[in-house]
Amino acid sequence: MLKVFIDEFNAADKVAGELSRLLFTPPVFLCIGSDRVTGDSLGPIIGELLSTAAPVYGNLAIPVTALNLVSVERQIRMTHPDRQIVAVDSAVGNPSDIGSIRVFAGGLKAGEAMGKNLPEVGDVSVTATVCAKSAKALSSVRLGLVYNLAQKIAAAMKACCREKNAAAYFRTCLKQTGSDNI
Repeated sequence: MLKVFIDEFNAADKVAGELSRLLFTPPVFLCIGSDRVTGDSLGPIIGELLSTAAPVYGNLAIPVTALNLVSVERQIRMTHPDRQIVAVDSAVGNPSDIGSIRVFAGGLKAGEAMGKNLPEVGDVSVTATVCAKSAKALSSVRLGLVYNLAQKIAAAMKACCREKNAAAYFRTCLKQTGSDNI
């Protein structure tokens, strides 16, 4: 698991490197959150910033929330069976963790801060701690913090997509030429 803070030197590069290490296919992004609560809007903002980088589910126009999370993940698995899902969500934590970004193998459980009991989603997860542990605190998070975290994470994801898409294209070319040396 990688943990970096937004103001660390090369934070986006570190996140991109960890994503590249954990992903072995071009990703699909599952950006979880609501545009109605500032602290929970990280996922939809990232979805907007990634709109052309890869398949993205969840943005400001069509957010993925507790109401549709299970059906959207099912749709992704059916539509993109050969790709890994990167689940993205905001998180609450200790005051010393505010502004941190975590990247880890495995899924995440969205909505835990709000007392929701949702299934784990994703193959690789990215979370950013936006406030201290308190469901009410999500509504008082500064949009500037959420947006800055979203920009760093989206930049990292775009860099990872460029690398993974280039690798997939290279493998396809090798298959078409009959070479299997990778």
